[in-house]
Amino acid sequence: MSTAEAAPASAGVFPDYPTLLPKPLTERQAGLLARARELAKDFATRADTHDRENSFPFENYERMKASGYGTMTLGAKYGGEDVTLLELCACQEQLAQGCGGTAIGVNMHLLTMGALQDEARRTGVTDPMQEMMFTMTGGQRLISSGSFSETGAAGAYLLPQTTATRVEGGWRVNGRKSYNSNLPQSDFVGGNVTLVGHPDGENLMAMVFLPKETPGVKIAGAESWDVMSVRASGRYDVVFEDAFVPDLMMQAPIDPANAFVGQAAFGAWFQISVASVYLGIAQAAVDWVTDYVKTRKPQTEERTLAHMPGIQYQLAEMLALMEASRAIIATAAQDYGARRWTPEDTASRGGIVKYIVSNNNLRVLDLAMDIAGGPGLFRRFGLERLYRDVRGAKAHPPSDVNALEVIAKGHLGIARDFSPRWG
Repeated sequence: MSTAEAAPASAGVFPDYPTLLPKPLTERQAGLLARARELAKDFATRADTHDRENSFPFENYERMKASGYGTMTLGAKYGGEDVTLLELCACQEQLAQGCGGTAIGVNMHLLTMGALQDEARRTGVTDPMQEMMFTMTGGQRLISSGSFSETGAAGAYLLPQTTATRVEGGWRVNGRKSYNSNLPQSDFVGGNVTLVGHPDGENLMAMVFLPKETPGVKIAGAESWDVMSVRASGRYDVVFEDAFVPDLMMQAPIDPANAFVGQAAFGAWFQISVASVYLGIAQAAVDWVTDYVKTRKPQTEERTLAHMPGIQYQLAEMLALMEASRAIIATAAQDYGARRWTPEDTASRGGIVKYIVSNNNLRVLDLAMDIAGGPGLFRRFGLERLYRDVRGAKAHPPSDVNALEVIAKGHLGIARDFSPRWG
């Protein structure tokens, strides 16, 4: 039975591992999670090597493409599995337990395809660029890469520094973008650009996609991604030098004040799914600690660390934080699935999920390192990599301070781009 096919509730199962999906699982949901867990088991065998070498896990992507994981957020008519936001989050939590870098990298591709399609389905409008992307991605099992978090000001609120200038038949793109996830494996690159010479006026932006082999598209390479966290995600820089983009590959312009949350579907899928990836990394730490305390017996004690009350208290706090995070993610994803979120919903609810879960995950890893003691410092034991990887959550937009500001402004009825910001 295909994972895309629904199964009756009577076929539900109760997995013996934590999951974001409500139980019992349908046969379809169980299949989705089983695939993610099988991939994670394989990826875990190479995670340390890719982290140490700062290398890209090409073999992981080939497995995801072959299994259908890389196209699961597309609709069945495009060759996908109609995976919902909640189902994506549940799968990504499992995948990240094997290799956080692979999971966060492919997440940017999966959420983009899912969000664009979801918005088209809810509005009833699919522009030609989207239709072409969905068809090509599903039919050829392609991978996309994009950078949507550029925040350099160019004279207006949140206008990207990368520009697209109007020319005959299309646009010329110039600039440099960082954090292009899974770039070595990608077939398309894209992101938000400031539009110059648009007939609707200036200070507008749009999302653009173009083939990676387009003349004028240059990949900075691995030297542009030498970081402490999720090193296998392959987030290299991309330089655009007069890269031509036909009109077909450019979406309709939007107000720059809504550069992130204004693309409501994208913002929701981004913030909630990103939180789920790092939740998976934190779960790997919980599993590591559980095994450690059950088997580690100090020479001065008669029993293992699992019998020490102080250790029990710290592990219990880890478990409580994990359950709280799962509840927040699941509730938000279910709410999004039940209705179309507004930009305000994305800013507030999405920001709350990102803020709470990210900080919960960091606390879980801090506790794990406290429990581990000396062994936690050794790279060969694996916890140290999880400790570094989970800190990547704080680098994704919105930052804590920006999330809190937007959440409070929404509660107070103050526009995000209200000026002056102070006073």
